[in-house]
Amino acid sequence: MKKVLVLLALFSLPVLAEESPFENLSQYFNYLPNAVHKNWTPYKAGKDYEVTVQFRVKKNGEITEPKIIDSTEEKANKSVLDAVKQGAPYKPLPDKFPGDSVNTQVQLKYINNAATSEV
Repeated sequence: MKKVLVLLALFSLPVLAEESPFENLSQYFNYLPNAVHKNWTPYKAGKDYEVTVQFRVKKNGEITEPKIIDSTEEKANKSVLDAVKQGAPYKPLPDKFPGDSVNTQVQLKYINNAATSEV
């Protein structure tokens, strides 16, 4: 019975290591915008726009207080907030991070690629 428990413990170590591969906040802040972006279904506008969202990430990857702090297209704000919420919980903060949470901002940009033609 002990051998089975030891094997299970050894098997779970790589899984835990994969969940939080970040050694520092710089690596984490490179990961976070991509994680938000992959959950984003942009509001289709007839123009380019940018939306900046701010939220707090807890040590375990849960988020609190998402809010729009800057937007050039108000109709897109809901889609950005939804993307942040749908991605949660995110990967945990680096083990060496001393705080309980970190406040962050993510900016999402929509570039209107619609071809225009004049007759």
